[in-house]
Amino acid sequence: MSVIDVLVPQMGEGLQEVLLVEFFKKPGERITRDEPFYSMETDKATMDVECPHEGVLVEWLAAEGDTLAIGAPVCRMEVSVAAPEPTAAPSQPSLAPAEVPEERGGWVPPRTRAYAKEKGIDESVLATIPAASGKLMPADIDAYLKAATPTETAYTERPVSPQDKTFIYRLKRSAEQVIPATAKRQLDWGPVRAYADKKKAELSENPPSAFNCVAYAIAKATAEHPKFRSTLLREEVIREHAHVNLGIAVARPSGELVVAVVSAADSLSFEDFVAASKGNIALARDGRDQATEATQLLLTYMGPYEIIDAVPVLVAPAAAVLFIGSPFEQGGKQVVNIVLTFDHRLVHGVEAAEFLRTIARNVESLE
Repeated sequence: MSVIDVLVPQMGEGLQEVLLVEFFKKPGERITRDEPFYSMETDKATMDVECPHEGVLVEWLAAEGDTLAIGAPVCRMEVSVAAPEPTAAPSQPSLAPAEVPEERGGWVPPRTRAYAKEKGIDESVLATIPAASGKLMPADIDAYLKAATPTETAYTERPVSPQDKTFIYRLKRSAEQVIPATAKRQLDWGPVRAYADKKKAELSENPPSAFNCVAYAIAKATAEHPKFRSTLLREEVIREHAHVNLGIAVARPSGELVVAVVSAADSLSFEDFVAASKGNIALARDGRDQATEATQLLLTYMGPYEIIDAVPVLVAPAAAVLFIGSPFEQGGKQVVNIVLTFDHRLVHGVEAAEFLRTIARNVESLE
């Protein structure tokens, strides 16, 4: 039998890193060749990865939610015969650190090295940390830090949550790809309030909020503006969807930001739209992030927080994100600011302005 490291495969030209989404196998389980054994997210899509070998999974060398470079080891497997290790793309430098001498710490697995680096422990210190078994584990790092930490500190540390790791990865990816531009205008909030009050009386079992009403008007506007239900593929192809998948930014009670998605939002009746948006927002608050590569338009609503202006950050591959502010008095009536950040590679300024104008017209015609 032979134990080998399985590396993150190169799945597309120019791909630098991936986000580990879900592991399908546990240590000790057998995996057949070409069987999907984990999923990962790239800047193009979320995909299942097939195992290049047949054998038994010994251990995962990273955690769900971690970001790994192409060619980095993702797991260790025991196979019946020695298998050639897959190689990374030629442009990728080797990321494996120099082996630490086996002193008190014994053998140091890659995941323990990564954990030690996250905790700020230098490579030279690893060999001095006692190991409870034959190899140094994250629990040994914790024990070392606990013994070395003063009883009183001026700060606390906690790991980044899986949801925030995903969000950080998407932000970083977007910053590398998107060329953002911003446009802003005001909406008369009076028709939104009036429509919401009217529908609350009609739909007493599932009464809509003012946000549900304005979000519905926005979704309907995409029927006339196909760029806002499109995604840009490799800067070569514009994929225009028949309907818009509308993403709604949701803050969880713990502070993480996730996305609820109303699929084919522009095709729904008002009642179905309200039901879908409310139901999916509830799922998002429970931690179920619904964003996919087919989410073309994002909404962020700051009405309850008395924020009247902001420049939203676009998260690719969406074409645009629309900020809806808190209502305020101006000229004897209630208005809100809406601010659109769009990917200028896909959407031009005039197209953004016309989209905002259509939203304003839809809001004014709510009845």
